[in-house]
Amino acid sequence: MQSLSTESTLRCLARMLDEGIHTDVTINTADGTLKAHKAILSASSPVFQSMFHHDLKEKESSTICIEDMSMESCTALLSYLYGTIKQEDFWKHRLALLGAANKYDIADLKDACEESLLEDINSGNVLGRLQEAWLYQLNKLKKGCLTYLFDFGKIYDVRDEINNFFKQADRQLMLEMFQEVLTAWRPL
Repeated sequence: MQSLSTESTLRCLARMLDEGIHTDVTINTADGTLKAHKAILSASSPVFQSMFHHDLKEKESSTICIEDMSMESCTALLSYLYGTIKQEDFWKHRLALLGAANKYDIADLKDACEESLLEDINSGNVLGRLQEAWLYQLNKLKKGCLTYLFDFGKIYDVRDEINNFFKQADRQLMLEMFQEVLTAWRPL
């Protein structure tokens, strides 16, 4: 019975979002406008809840500016919050979703993004993922990237990119990388 109830609720939420049923907030994105529901946003994020609870401009105008996300990525965010996101949309927008999860304090989305980013680390993305892990304080992803680079010896695959990475990387991150080198390559 619980499963049927959950499915029915998700269908209703999807209809509310897709058909704009009783929407009460406008979201301005980088390239368009979306409609949503304050209650859903507030229940999903303490940041959104605060926007609508306190006397802030978002409460007064019923408008949120999310100009650091495209309309397509913000639609994926709303789909996640309403429980209707498709796997392919999640994967396509997971870096944008990670940024939004961090900004709006949506812990379960942040965890889901971290898990998905761990799944396909390779030589072409490991340094970018390491930077994202550092930026968003994703310890499992950071450890996964460092393990890939040092324990599996893939640091040699990215030696051309590593110089540019070190020019831009935070000093603390470089220190952690160096400590990982010492741990991985210590004599037996």
